Amino acid sequence: MAVNNSSTPRCDNGECQMNDLIEYSMIERTAIVASHMLIFLLAIPANGVVITVISRVQNVQTPTSTFLMNLCIADILIASLYIPFVTVDLYVAGSWIFGDFMCKLVSFLYYFATNFSILILTVISVERYVSVCRPRQMRLTAKKAFVTTVILWFVAGFTALPLFIVRKSIFNPIVNVHFCVETWSFKYSKAYKTITLAMFYIMPLVFMAVVYYKIGKKVWASADKTKSMKLSTRHASNSKLRLTKIALGIILSFAVSWTPFNTMTLLFFFDRKNYPYSQEAMRVANPIIFFVAFSNCSLNPLLYCYMSQNFRKAFHIFWKRKSRRDL
Repeated sequence: MAVNNSSTPRCDNGECQMNDLIEYSMIERTAIVASHMLIFLLAIPANGVVITVISRVQNVQTPTSTFLMNLCIADILIASLYIPFVTVDLYVAGSWIFGDFMCKLVSFLYYFATNFSILILTVISVERYVSVCRPRQMRLTAKKAFVTTVILWFVAGFTALPLFIVRKSIFNPIVNVHFCVETWSFKYSKAYKTITLAMFYIMPLVFMAVVYYKIGKKVWASADKTKSMKLSTRHASNSKLRLTKIALGIILSFAVSWTPFNTMTLLFFFDRKNYPYSQEAMRVANPIIFFVAFSNCSLNPLLYCYMSQNFRKAFHIFWKRKSRRDL
């Protein structure tokens, strides 16, 4: 792995910064690349299946399903246009070999997709709250859900735009390789990362924790009433509860997956003198942190398929239709 001796940080997260200092053997790099390929090979077809089923089977085209479909699109962006390029950069070539434009685009898409993911998860929590706690006062239609997702894509793109501007592929004559780096000062980079982490990670997670606490209170309070309901009403109530569990599971997986990664980013910017703390520890921890974070791309569709009875039925309908066409 080539070492970056330039004054500009090579990358914008703990994974890249640590890899500027750590040398990996061929066996270690092969294992890391294989783990990244596993994410790639799982995430794209799994998310593709969810998108196909939601878009083609009418009975799962609900606001929640619309939001989840767009979440799958964001996961595909990360799996297909970030993970492969960064893997080659860090563990195969040891330098940025894809040119200046791809340096800008890959960095932009990473922030674009991750910012959108947390925004859509926040909206899903609001939709679940309205559905469970305020079903008679408010109603989110499919059209409103579509407009909401368009707005969220725009907000995510706008906030990620600085990375497209400041990222450049720069040649380092000391080590004779190119690095994809940010060209603004460390102070501005620190300010940007702090603001975006607050806006697109910490604050949304706190907000969602409060929302799901309220949902939990409502569900707990209505648990006894459900037993005495009519069968049709009880079925609707149970359906809402299942959707809420799916949404909560997806949000919890996002939080668990990305917390170590974002913690390392904060440590890099706010404890610069002591970072890294133990090079040998980070040799082991860094690839694991990266794998845990980006494996979230493939977890969402698996959670959705496993927890959603309606989705499994819709997938069965889709498969039967496809089998008939193929005959």
